[in-house]
Amino acid sequence: MPVINITLNDDAYNALQDEYRKMAIAWPRPGRAALPPGFDEWLAARAIGGEVEALPRAALDDVRTFTAIEKLITRLAQHGFGLAHLAKNDASLPDAARELSESLVGDLNLPSQQRKRIEELIEYYAKSAKEIADLGRVGVTNRAYGALHEACRDLVERTGSAVDRLGEERGVGRAEGAIAMLVSLGVMDRKTGTEKTEAFKLQARDSKKRSA
Repeated sequence: MPVINITLNDDAYNALQDEYRKMAIAWPRPGRAALPPGFDEWLAARAIGGEVEALPRAALDDVRTFTAIEKLITRLAQHGFGLAHLAKNDASLPDAARELSESLVGDLNLPSQQRKRIEELIEYYAKSAKEIADLGRVGVTNRAYGALHEACRDLVERTGSAVDRLGEERGVGRAEGAIAMLVSLGVMDRKTGTEKTEAFKLQARDSKKRSA
């Protein structure tokens, strides 16, 4: 038998090894040979554009399906998307990843051996909702937005009612600080913050005149 020596760089060799590994993952199934072909045998068949005789078409389809899932998950970030774990019903990420991988394997009729690999992919690339929000530079959610406005409004009102006790300077400082906090978080625009601060200063001065 002729012997052909081919020199490959590390990237090419690793790519072939990865492709072989995916084929081997899909191999075990009732009715198939007990073991997949060796790497050399598989590589020889691949080099001439053929298939290993013992590898059924269904196994190749399984490999292609797994590869499609892998590419989808690993390429999300490259295109500005993210795999978010929303932690519904307080499910942990490992539990959620396992449930999703089991569902995919069942729906796509993939070999059970692929479940663990899909689970690992999901768990590795998934991010929490907070991490996704941070990546998108989302300052606060709508719920937090409303809560912060309400808290600031309540603080300003209580401070206004206590100006006589706190003193004008201290009262204005407290209200101005709360408003500045919302502006720094991007919850309130700077113009609105300035208007509210000036309105409180006028209120504090009027209160001081009435008490004088």
